[in-house]
Amino acid sequence: SNTNMEFALRAASKIRDPHYSLSKFYDDVTRAFPELTLYMVISDEAKAGGSDVSSGVTPAAEYRRTIGAMFAVYWLMRIGIDGELGFSFGVDEHWAPRPPCPPTITPSGAQLKRQTFYEKQEWRKLQDLLVDAQMLHRKEDDEVEVDIERTLALLALTAFHDVMKVEALLPRVLEDHHDFCGFKAGDVINDHDIALGYVLEHFSDTLPSFVALPAHQQKSVRFTQAKMGFNHGWLVQAEAPPSALFGKFKQVILKDTVVAADVAFYFVHWLTDLAGAEPSPLEGSEKFVLKFPMVVLASFIKSFSVINELAHKTETEVMEDYLVSYWDEAGFLGPMPVGSEAIAVMRLIVQAQTADKQVPIPNAFRGLSQEDKQVLSEEMARTGAANQDYNRSTPKTPGGPAFLIYYSPAFVRKLTPDSTENALALLAEVYRRARRLWPLDPNANTTVTVRIDQIKELTLQEIQAVYAVGDSWLLSRRNDLEAVVERHPLDYMGELLKQGYDTTVLKFYDSSKKAYGSMNRATSANRTPPSDSASPPGVARTIAAAPSQTSVATNGPAEETSEVQVHARGPIVIETVSKLNTWARRTHASSMAAVTATVGPKTAGAAGEAATKAPSA
Repeated sequence: SNTNMEFALRAASKIRDPHYSLSKFYDDVTRAFPELTLYMVISDEAKAGGSDVSSGVTPAAEYRRTIGAMFAVYWLMRIGIDGELGFSFGVDEHWAPRPPCPPTITPSGAQLKRQTFYEKQEWRKLQDLLVDAQMLHRKEDDEVEVDIERTLALLALTAFHDVMKVEALLPRVLEDHHDFCGFKAGDVINDHDIALGYVLEHFSDTLPSFVALPAHQQKSVRFTQAKMGFNHGWLVQAEAPPSALFGKFKQVILKDTVVAADVAFYFVHWLTDLAGAEPSPLEGSEKFVLKFPMVVLASFIKSFSVINELAHKTETEVMEDYLVSYWDEAGFLGPMPVGSEAIAVMRLIVQAQTADKQVPIPNAFRGLSQEDKQVLSEEMARTGAANQDYNRSTPKTPGGPAFLIYYSPAFVRKLTPDSTENALALLAEVYRRARRLWPLDPNANTTVTVRIDQIKELTLQEIQAVYAVGDSWLLSRRNDLEAVVERHPLDYMGELLKQGYDTTVLKFYDSSKKAYGSMNRATSANRTPPSDSASPPGVARTIAAAPSQTSVATNGPAEETSEVQVHARGPIVIETVSKLNTWARRTHASSMAAVTATVGPKTAGAAGEAATKAPSA
């Protein structure tokens, strides 16, 4: 059936009318958009007892999610009227927004969360996003008026956005449309976003609400379905270099000549879709109000206006703008950093997220060894994008690849504020060893992902204790774009060599040698390192494993550049592993009390057995 434009236009035009209730809005949108009935399509497999919705919920629940997203649009468009109440508290049995708790009652549980959200949410910033998306226009008196056509486009998109989660509707790529987003002719497109994009591209007449839109609004809707590879968490935690963060997004913008308002429109759709994720539309946005950390949502909202600039700025300019705006809005961080270390410090501040963890970072950074400061300053300022540099910090030696240390924000937050300097020193060590595996290339405009999953939730003592029980932290290059930090027995390095992985030892242990940067100051209140544990003799700084040979560098300041080429299974590698195990046994004997205090007596005992095992050849 066709879109009933009478009801659709009424929903869009009256959405800010104080007398236009939620129940009237619901009646209008359900009459206006025929695509809403598609959620009830049932396949033969479903009739026989199988699943029919890719999200795993029932078709009825998926329908309620869509209505929840519709209601989120309604409430956000009514900020300043009753939108804040409806979004936070939901509605009563008469579909009227519930009021907040009276001052005489102290809320608790879910009601307390609702009250807190209502009082603390930055509603003006949410309304500004709608203005940026040109759904609202702000007048000189600061009042807003509705852009009916633009609002209608979002309501139509919301109506059909998730219909491809109904598996009976998934399209099969036709021969004439081969290689659509990687899907070949004959493939069923199971990704519901790509499936909708395929239908919009080739069979848009099957979606009457889309066809009814003007051409320029259709273009905005199509843009929301493009695969942009955008990870919002990478931005709000300053986790990724600009190329990895915005590269694909920017390509889509350039390809489709997208304007800033369309980028904002995309984020309004993203926000309202997520707001309706809980299938309880009459309860307000339970997803954001009850189940989403307010600090994370606040970070998302603050980032929207900056990302809109991607339409006419480079990826690196947008990233730097975000770092600057974050620093300014924090209000307690002091003067903006300048010089070579500026971007590194600003990214680390964002990664720390909360004030108690952010405050010690600048001083901790200044307390690092010169080597560690230089490593962080250089590596965290690499963009991974061709001909793009930050204004505040430019690496002295250009090139790449840039590194995305996956989970570095979680790692930094775990060790701060108690071990802030150690956290930064360990992070510098990861960057340093990653650069050993990927030597600087002036033409490498790529980003390598280094996963640190195994250490992101550990304390400093837990990280360092592994060396005393015969294990080590290794950074292993798995392919051209990925490396991983893993804990392994020291004699496992030989196995990695045989498998052909380039691998390097991460020196997270306490050391009294200046050669290892600020790690020589990393001490534990419960542990005094024995004199012979400073560095395992013969430890390979980097094991650059090729299928047939490797380069083993001997340890010690005087032998820093001494290297011997050996066969991957040769006697020098075996001797190195043997020395590592000998060192581990000596360290174990003098450090068992500290290990017991750190990981518990049962674990320490098991570790003792591991440390005294004969080295494997």
